[in-house]
Amino acid sequence: MTTVSGSSVASLSTSTIPGALDAEALERRTRQIGRELFERIGRGPSPWHRAWWDDRLMTWSLNDPRVRVQLFRFIDVLPSLRSADSVRRHLAEYLAEAGEHVPWWLKLAVALAPAGSDRETLLAWSARSVAGVMARKFIAGATPDQATRTVLDLRDKSLAFTADLLGEAVISDAEADLYQQTCVDLIRGLADPLKKAPEVPLIDRDQNGPIPRVNLSLKLSSLITHFDPIHAEATLMSVAGRLRPILRTARELSAYVHVDMEQYSSRALTYAIFRRILAEPEFRDWPDVGIVVQAYQPQAEAELRVLLEWVESRGTPITIRLVKGAYWDYEVLTARRLGWPEPVFLQKWQSDAMFERCTRYLIEHHEKLRPAFGSHNIRSLAHAIAAAETAEIAPAGYELQTLHGMGDVIQAALVARGHRVRVYTPYGAMLPGMAYLVRRLLENTSNESFLKASFAEHA
Repeated sequence: MTTVSGSSVASLSTSTIPGALDAEALERRTRQIGRELFERIGRGPSPWHRAWWDDRLMTWSLNDPRVRVQLFRFIDVLPSLRSADSVRRHLAEYLAEAGEHVPWWLKLAVALAPAGSDRETLLAWSARSVAGVMARKFIAGATPDQATRTVLDLRDKSLAFTADLLGEAVISDAEADLYQQTCVDLIRGLADPLKKAPEVPLIDRDQNGPIPRVNLSLKLSSLITHFDPIHAEATLMSVAGRLRPILRTARELSAYVHVDMEQYSSRALTYAIFRRILAEPEFRDWPDVGIVVQAYQPQAEAELRVLLEWVESRGTPITIRLVKGAYWDYEVLTARRLGWPEPVFLQKWQSDAMFERCTRYLIEHHEKLRPAFGSHNIRSLAHAIAAAETAEIAPAGYELQTLHGMGDVIQAALVARGHRVRVYTPYGAMLPGMAYLVRRLLENTSNESFLKASFAEHA
């Protein structure tokens, strides 16, 4: 479990604190807030609530790496399995690889469902049902109407949202066009019902006044068949042609658009496209946009400096979503396979320390780079809150972001303290969407994993 003290993080990260922030006072306040959050989290749902059982299931699934990998591999292939027999066989094969770590009751359920039997049909139905329940926990829906219901439920809990469009790398222009149209349709589908919804001041206003209620996160790689840094200008032109209509729709309907960051290989081009398009006269004065910075990359702080310089020349602020990073295993394995240097930190404490340095940089420049801290790590959240307090920035001057379906007690604890919490909410077809999330989870079995950290570390 992550501790509140974080001594290795503190000793490294305080070395670059801006002069306005006193290191010792900041560390004391970080620990105070961390202890308070842990106390609030300890008052989470009881066994009489569905949420308690959901959390226990996820904790069990994620804590044992052998069970975790096999169960999620099974869910990955489940949408493609057409018969009860294929469901039973695949489940049995995947669980066999986990061996003695599989609970006895799950082994028994598979053993008592022979081929061609009614119990086999029941087992297949149960597997799909459980996967569907998990998908609905993590995914907002597959249509604008379903997404609307989800985000209105979040608003009832004083939680904001950003809708993340699930999707694989597109393989045709038709798929890229479909992704673009889905973005436009989702913005239009959410705009009217959210405009009519009662105001929730905690999430609908910042220190300057009203903020967009509709918030969309997208991946530039899904707007082109081949996101190719080698042919950067051609890639930019193609992506821009599909991105501009999304931005126009968002601006017309007072929505917000955030650009997600993906693998290291696409990082530089993603930033370049973002800066080029948002500096165009049509979008130059539009503040309702943002981009991700990944703290597990050693150059994260330098990227913030470049973005600040660009924002100053543009003359309009943007939002920065600061995260640890969600592709750690992929980056390390790919680099080692190719004989290249790893582009990410290899130790968790290094990423944590960079996150805190970047946090303070964002706090120092919050009027131009509006901070959004994406983490389930208690120390990281407490440090962000403490840094803002030390710099005399009110909670309305920044936001904290978590993942839909993960860490509900953390969200509730933060809301109770008066913080604006935005929930990163995947949107797409349920089972295929769950398979997509599973692949992301399997890529990230290290401590850098945003998903794993929320449960297995309870932080």
